Amino acid sequence: MSDVPFRSGRSLLASRSLLALYGLLVVGLPLAGLAYALLGSVGLAGPLAAGFTGRYWQALGTDKDLLYAALYSGWVAGASVGISTALALLLVLRAQPTLRRWPLPGLLYVPLLMPSLVVGFYLFQLLSRTGWLSRISFRLGLIPRLESFPELVQDGAGIGIILAHVLLTFPFFTLLFRAIYQETRLDEYRQLTLTLGASRGQFRRRVAGPVLLRRAAPTLLLSFIATLGAYDIPLLLGRPYPQMLSVYIATRLQRFDLRELPAAYLAGFLVAAGLLGLISLLLRLIRQTQVR
Repeated sequence: MSDVPFRSGRSLLASRSLLALYGLLVVGLPLAGLAYALLGSVGLAGPLAAGFTGRYWQALGTDKDLLYAALYSGWVAGASVGISTALALLLVLRAQPTLRRWPLPGLLYVPLLMPSLVVGFYLFQLLSRTGWLSRISFRLGLIPRLESFPELVQDGAGIGIILAHVLLTFPFFTLLFRAIYQETRLDEYRQLTLTLGASRGQFRRRVAGPVLLRRAAPTLLLSFIATLGAYDIPLLLGRPYPQMLSVYIATRLQRFDLRELPAAYLAGFLVAAGLLGLISLLLRLIRQTQVR
């Protein structure tokens, strides 16, 4: 019996040590990198540190590239999450029997097993002007030449990037909404609303849809943040301009001109601060969901 308190204390110490290490990795090091980026943007850190200066912050007002990258990233992330959410809701609310019938439940897991770089490469081979669809269309006489095939990858609107993210997130959202649908017993509520005289459309719009979206809101926001900071797919399927934020920052950091580093530090600091703000909103949504 005397060993029980000792083992309990040792287990508690191990748990606290593991928690402290985890906190260091996910909070301490990112905050240290954020501080370094801030110091680099004012000339106090980095290879060109020569004393405090605010000229990089002042130049931010005339440099529109970062703003364009932020707007472009917001468009891609919003469109990707929005389309994936709409498709998943449509399937869950209107095709419950199909979701229970093989092989669709198994097929939904296939994209989740594929790395994002593989998905990007697959879509590039499929949708580019020298890809499979353009060659098949040319052989069938649907287009007069390969150059007539529409730009679906490396296009200005980011269609290829959006398609890749939809392919990755739509199955996950479908599985998530299906789990919430079953957990909240929405099928029983559907029978009740139909008995009370409501139509199927009213049940989907006023009961099922709001419940699914409210319960899944933290995950949807997390997917938006992840898409906003994606790198592999935008690098492969995007254009040199406009660029998504991650590609924009990485390009500036990797240039041979060291004079670009402070501006890259500034861009990285602003983007990281914005993402931290979104993450704090995500944590607040999670707490509200748990309270409900």
